[in-house]
Amino acid sequence: MEGQGGPAPKKRAAFSHAAVPGVASTVPGGTVDRLIRLPDRVLLCILLKVGTKQAVKMGGVSRQWRRVWTRLPVLEFDGVDSSVPARALAAYQAHGEDDIHSLTVSPNQVDGNQTTAWLSLAAPLLSGRLRSNNRRTVTRETLQMFLAAEAGHVGIREALELPCFKKATEILMDLGFLALKLPLVGVFDALRVMWLEHFWLRREFSITGTMFPSLQELTIRMVRGLTVLTLDSKSLVYIRLSFLLEIRQLHILAPGLDTLEVTLCFYDEPQPFATIAAERLKVLRWEVPCVPELRKIPHLLVLGAPPVTTFWSEDIYAEFLDRFPAANHLELQIRPGVSASSSYPLLVDTIFCAFTHQHK
Repeated sequence: MEGQGGPAPKKRAAFSHAAVPGVASTVPGGTVDRLIRLPDRVLLCILLKVGTKQAVKMGGVSRQWRRVWTRLPVLEFDGVDSSVPARALAAYQAHGEDDIHSLTVSPNQVDGNQTTAWLSLAAPLLSGRLRSNNRRTVTRETLQMFLAAEAGHVGIREALELPCFKKATEILMDLGFLALKLPLVGVFDALRVMWLEHFWLRREFSITGTMFPSLQELTIRMVRGLTVLTLDSKSLVYIRLSFLLEIRQLHILAPGLDTLEVTLCFYDEPQPFATIAAERLKVLRWEVPCVPELRKIPHLLVLGAPPVTTFWSEDIYAEFLDRFPAANHLELQIRPGVSASSSYPLLVDTIFCAFTHQHK
């Protein structure tokens, strides 16, 4: 294949030596390694192919390569110590020239302080997607403890302070059961998609158009400690809420909302209360034991009613359907009941199955 455009033997030898950090810039026979003299734009293409961890290591090939990785638009830290992302982002901040378009962090252990540190460094640098995934650190036992713990224990959880990402367009975070705090000030100007799961909150939580003026899609899953949730946004078009185990009140004011899905919330709450003001709503799946207070929804196409289960009063179904005299498509389910207090083993199995096999 040599005569059909394949690299000459000496060039192949040069590449194999240069790909190993610490190797000198010449190959046997005194031939200059041409790979090291490649333009930076070509080096960046190579480093994007090998991944962030190898890209940083390959900085040891030559002085020219040492900081090239700090110009990569995509950074991925998979299975690393929790301190690694902060150190790498500090170097990126000191020597990088461009924004980060995509940042993925999947550490091998959860540390609130370290996570806060690398998030603070990433906030001014990121202009695209942030994905933080602590899933690998969670076992079935820790999930069971998370479900069985008293809501008051949120005060002793490690707290994650989310800084303001002014330029980020997506934030997808599996928090690994840390406690979450939003910044007191700041505007997430460009954020369009936010996915938050497996975390603690301190009773009340609000997502408003003032802080998130461009937010269109919001998913909140598997939360402890949350009792009152308020979503007030003109930009939201899709909301998904599930496994909000202690929630008592839900208030949604979203005039542009198209789809709302609420499942497995209001567990064992004797007097749940929900209000929905979303006149453009087309799809509503409401699989919870609570009948919401509604403003008129004239364009509803799909209605998912609360599932029929022995744990809920029969009055819920009739009262719920009375609120919706018209819908093009009605979804009804018959489902074995699951109570957070009386059926924790089944609840744990259900959640852990979803936890290990399903993620956006």
